[in-house]
Amino acid sequence: MDLGDYPLELTRDDKNALVDVIRKVQPRFMLSHSQYDPYNTDHMYATQVALECRMIAQAWGHNPGQKVLGAPQLYLFEPHQTEQMGWKPDTFLDITPVWEKKRAAIECMEGQEHLWDYYTRVAINRANHFKRNSGGQSGGRDCKYAEGFQSVFPRTVDEL
Repeated sequence: MDLGDYPLELTRDDKNALVDVIRKVQPRFMLSHSQYDPYNTDHMYATQVALECRMIAQAWGHNPGQKVLGAPQLYLFEPHQTEQMGWKPDTFLDITPVWEKKRAAIECMEGQEHLWDYYTRVAINRANHFKRNSGGQSGGRDCKYAEGFQSVFPRTVDEL
């Protein structure tokens, strides 16, 4: 939508356009940055916008007649300074089958070469977390690379 960066500033019309996209797509989940990031306030703002647009997309009173959004989880992906962001993972995803594509995508980030190996080490560490915590949920299966996410909303389950 070419809404800018450094600074990211959205108008009400910009947000309404995002709501329209969210309602059209009907995502099963959404992704954004950590909720706190003193190093890049655009990241915090993007997450605030995601939360606001998700809420409006769920509202029956906004553009009546459009299909409203259900309640997709908003996952916050891992920042590269987790402690400073107050980010805590509660969900681990095995990305081993797509790791080579992920690494190639990481290497497309010009000016961030210092993070290429860092994110590789993070993926290996998160794989260890996946393996250690997957006993009942994933059958204790092996994993070479994983990503961690922090969920914003409670998850509902039928059994534990």
